[in-house]
Amino acid sequence: MAFWWVNHKQTYRQETEGGYVWSPKVTADGRRNVTYDNLARCQASDVVFSYANGKISQIGLVEQAAITATKPPEFGITGDYWGAEGWLVRVNWQPLKSPLVPQSFFELLQPLLPERHSPISTTSGRGNQGVYLAGLSEELGRLLLKLIEAHADRALQMHLVVLGEDSSAASALLDDVNQLQAVPNTTEREALTKARLGQGLFRQRVARLEPCCRVTGLARQEFLVASHIKPWRDCDNAERLSGANGLLLSPHIDKLFDRHWISFDTTGELIWRHEAAGEALRCWGIAGANQIKAFSREQEHFLQAHRDALRV
Repeated sequence: MAFWWVNHKQTYRQETEGGYVWSPKVTADGRRNVTYDNLARCQASDVVFSYANGKISQIGLVEQAAITATKPPEFGITGDYWGAEGWLVRVNWQPLKSPLVPQSFFELLQPLLPERHSPISTTSGRGNQGVYLAGLSEELGRLLLKLIEAHADRALQMHLVVLGEDSSAASALLDDVNQLQAVPNTTEREALTKARLGQGLFRQRVARLEPCCRVTGLARQEFLVASHIKPWRDCDNAERLSGANGLLLSPHIDKLFDRHWISFDTTGELIWRHEAAGEALRCWGIAGANQIKAFSREQEHFLQAHRDALRV
């Protein structure tokens, strides 16, 4: 994971609302620019600090590496002198509860600022608009995160932790699906593949037992995720297709459940051990589980394995 700082006062609204950062590939006179080239160095799960009008108001995680893209039409007349071809990096932006003003912490930040292509002046702490995307050292990135913790609610902190795990989760998913190619029976292989993706027969069986999200109460099943209770890799093929080994959850709840940040006790109440998860739930307006119905004995069997894996 790398840390980046984007100075985008001119395009702050368009880029944060659109979920990306964009720059031309070369300057107006055709020269390379290190802070434009930096977009091509971004990787999934890198952290980006959004700086505009003297404040870091949003923080994001890179969703995928840069692609070649034309200048976004929503820029309008902004940057008329920029070339039409550029780099586009998808970023999942999240606003801070209270913006961070780097100049207020300049004495702490100054020793860690890069000597060249610093995002803010190394002498005054004001924004350096000649720099678009600046690379930061891990020490500076971690310091900014620490400062932001005092200004961000726990829901945002939880969001960053969960998103940071998404790339490894995607790799595990691909690995699991590839391993299923060894299943000789085509029908079984297709059913298991769909089950790993939370679809098909597994989802139908879960829906018979779980008509809505136990936490949010949402009953629109097209918006819910079918999540395995006992981790996929610990299951045999029968358990992978068992409806009792699944819950239908709202997507943001599924992320916490799938990564063992939350679980359920024997009465159906929502439980967690990491306080960040509890604060995130409270920020989302969730105090506890909506006890739609009691868990069956078979579901309890799977939940015990899930509770055992609950993070400390």
